[in-house]
Amino acid sequence: MAVLVHITSIEHESSIKRAGIKLGYSNVVFFMPHMKDFLISHQWARELKRSGIKNFAAVDFKIPNDEEIWFGKYHLQHEKMELNKAISLFMNTEDKLGYEFFIERKIEPSEILKVRKIPKPMGWRYQPNAHGKKPCPCPMCLQAGGYKIRNLKEIESESITKAEALEIIATSSDEDALWEAVCRLQGKWKKGSPQFLERLLNFNDEYLLCDLIELLSEYRHPLAKDYLVILAKSSCDDVSELALEKLR
Repeated sequence: MAVLVHITSIEHESSIKRAGIKLGYSNVVFFMPHMKDFLISHQWARELKRSGIKNFAAVDFKIPNDEEIWFGKYHLQHEKMELNKAISLFMNTEDKLGYEFFIERKIEPSEILKVRKIPKPMGWRYQPNAHGKKPCPCPMCLQAGGYKIRNLKEIESESITKAEALEIIATSSDEDALWEAVCRLQGKWKKGSPQFLERLLNFNDEYLLCDLIELLSEYRHPLAKDYLVILAKSSCDDVSELALEKLR
C-alpha cells in the first residue's frame, strides 16, 4: 500500500518514519494499493497538486489482509470490507481511475516499509477521464476553489456563441476569456486549418493550454500536429504530458 504525503524537509520525512501517519481529513488515512501501472497507484498526485501541495513523497506500508477498510469511487457510496476483498474488486475493475481506499486508524511506524520520492505529480486533470470533456458547471459539480469556478458559473448563466469565441481568440489577452472561447469550440472533428489558434501558444495559463491541446487534437490538418509538438516542449509538466499523449 502507499499513501501520498506532503514532505517539507528531511526532518519531516524522519518524523513520519518515527511517528507513523496520523489521521487526516475526515479522520481517515487515504491510500492506494501498489499496481504494476505506476499511474494508477499514484493517480491522485495531480489532484493534490491542484490543492496547493508542491513537494510529494510516497509512504509504502503494509497492513493485514483482513483489516477492514472503506473502498469505492470518489463520487459514489463507499463500502466497508476486508482489504483483500477490496483489492480483488479493484484489480478486476476495468476502469481504475477515481477509486480510493480509506482506513479509520493511523498507520503505525512498525507498518511503514519506506518513504520514497515520486518523480512528479501525475494522474487525471480535474476529474477522472476528463480529457476531451469540459468540467460540468452545474451547482452540484462546482467546488469552491476548483477548476476555473468563476468562469464555469458564467458559462452556466450565459454561454458565448461560436462567432464570439472566434473574436475572443483573435483579439483578447484575457486568459480566462480565451479558455472559455477554446472550450466553446471543442466537440467535433475539424478539417480546416487551426492557424487562428497560433497566438494562444504564447500564453502561460496551464488550463488554457490543456484545453487548447484538446481542441487541436480534433483537427486533421497537419498544422495541428506542429502546434502539439511545440506544446509538448512546454515547461509545464501537465501541458507537455497531455500534448505528448495526443501526439501518440
